[in-house]
Amino acid sequence: MNKRTFVLLTMLLLPASISHAFDFSFEDLQNIDVGKVIEFGQTASKAVRSFSDEERYYIGRASGARLLSNHRLLGRAALQEYVSAIGQTLAMASGRPEVYAGYHFIVLDEPQRVNAYAVPGGFIFITTGLIAKTRNEDELAAVLAHEISHIVLDHPVGSIKKQYRDKLMRDILSEASERYASEKVKKLAELAGGLNNLSGLLVDFAAKGYSRAKEQDADMVALTILRTAGYDPTRFPHVLSRLSAIGSGISGTHGNPRERAGAVTQRLSRDVPVVVRERNSRYLTVMTQTR
Repeated sequence: MNKRTFVLLTMLLLPASISHAFDFSFEDLQNIDVGKVIEFGQTASKAVRSFSDEERYYIGRASGARLLSNHRLLGRAALQEYVSAIGQTLAMASGRPEVYAGYHFIVLDEPQRVNAYAVPGGFIFITTGLIAKTRNEDELAAVLAHEISHIVLDHPVGSIKKQYRDKLMRDILSEASERYASEKVKKLAELAGGLNNLSGLLVDFAAKGYSRAKEQDADMVALTILRTAGYDPTRFPHVLSRLSAIGSGISGTHGNPRERAGAVTQRLSRDVPVVVRERNSRYLTVMTQTR
């Protein structure tokens, strides 16, 4: 990649207000680190490229391994099999019933953590702490349907691309700060909102969660999945309200449960609560056995 390519790449990726803060010239870049230029190009490619289903799977495996390094895997087979069975039923009713190597539902033995994660490739993790906040199979299904919806909407991959774009911006600004006069760097920092603040963008998507809009989109898709699979969607706002009432830390990764419950309730005006005794009995049996 030559100097002209680097200049064009930089100008295209920087916001107009920032790029105009500099008068780029080839003389300024005579001593440029070619290795960094190549790295910029590779990062830019990853920021815009599409991932195949196979790539999503291996990205998900790597992400899952990272999650498991900080969480305990559940050793109780009955609960794991139960959650997996519900999850597979919901996945088949979703708009993306097939993913490379299939969906995987993993229960984490974390009673103090109330959370769930969806990573690329169809890997979905849920803690025993969150399962304990449900009251029946329909509510557990609602939680799983929400995570499946993130996969259907490709939110995990979108988060990865955003991380690459943010990394590219940070690298370009870092390179610029090394090469330009202090006054120009100061102006750039002001326009960008502060160089130090940019590091806040580079966070793990599973730990940080998705935007409010993406969480609400996943909620709406989850309602469709629940209806298609025969589950009672009216139980979804109940579990959301319960999470809000206990002040669960899940709001840090999944948006405000109270706001989400309100939005979901508005979409349920035509839905009638459905009670299936077999599901309630099955749920109680498994939960009793695993406590």
